[in-house]
Amino acid sequence: TESYRYWWEEGKSNQYWLLFLIIAIIFLTTSILFNSIKKPFIIIFIIPISFIGVFLTFYLFDLNFDQGGFAAFILLTGLSINANIYILDEYINITKKHPRISPVRAYLRAWNIKIRPIFLTILSTIIGFIPFMIGDLKEAFWFPLAAGTTGGLIVSFAAIFLCLPLFMNIRLQWWKDNK
Repeated sequence: TESYRYWWEEGKSNQYWLLFLIIAIIFLTTSILFNSIKKPFIIIFIIPISFIGVFLTFYLFDLNFDQGGFAAFILLTGLSINANIYILDEYINITKKHPRISPVRAYLRAWNIKIRPIFLTILSTIIGFIPFMIGDLKEAFWFPLAAGTTGGLIVSFAAIFLCLPLFMNIRLQWWKDNK
């Protein structure tokens, strides 16, 4: 544990380079997946929004941000982009099959198709972390990891419906869709 403690305490900025490396890998893989340079930014811009949930959780419950909080960042990065990739990929497939469909309808159709696996992933992750958050013995690593991931996933779920369409530049013009 001495080398692990050295990595965390001495090199304060070393662990944050890991986040930038993960974001770079996400950018490369999603740019290949979507065959675009712009669309990966839609996915990447959701990551900081999901981090708001981690910050709020640590602030509201007066938790110390340490290795568990940083691990929550890493886990949340993967989980939040996964959900957004599902929605964006389905949206692209729908607009290719139906080129005249309005963007709002295409997004809502993609949302309806992919929300079940996204919701089940988020719910199963939160339920899986519940044993680490209850009881008298709250371990220094596992409790902040569980609490931070849970708070981040809740905010990430809201961001999928509220922020993802904004980043995709979908204009919510309901009156045009209903004509």
